[in-house]
Amino acid sequence: MKRTRLFCVLLAAAMLLSLAACGKDDPKESNSLQIGDYALLYKGASIMEDSDGNDALVLTLDFTNNGKEATSYLWAVSEKVFLDGIGLNTATVLQGAESGEAVTEAQLTEIMPGKTIEVKSAYSLPDGDKKTLEAEFSQLLGKKKGILTIDLEDALP
Repeated sequence: MKRTRLFCVLLAAAMLLSLAACGKDDPKESNSLQIGDYALLYKGASIMEDSDGNDALVLTLDFTNNGKEATSYLWAVSEKVFLDGIGLNTATVLQGAESGEAVTEAQLTEIMPGKTIEVKSAYSLPDGDKKTLEAEFSQLLGKKKGILTIDLEDALP
């Protein structure tokens, strides 16, 4: 009888521990970030040519507004991208040869609460080895932060 109770207690403890572990994500493995009232889903990166003919990194994200008011990505989230600990400058990458619009245009679009929009960000890439970078996202008017680690080998054409 005592063995059965002990077995049941141990089994219950094991089940609780496994359920608790299911809710935890390894932040380095996750493509999604919660930044205050906003959710970001990293969809990928590509290396494109900027308006000066140099290599530029273009990040693609889904931005979801879970706040109470309409807002744009540009007014909700601040981002910084680092390669080997050194910040990258923003770049201008055009959507097409005949279009004068930059890939970053969607960052200005206001969306209502509960809505999602795809946004892109472009950064100049220095010459040399292109390995891993970190993209840091934070609330524009807050303290919440999240970091994504991106392998540039996956972005190469």
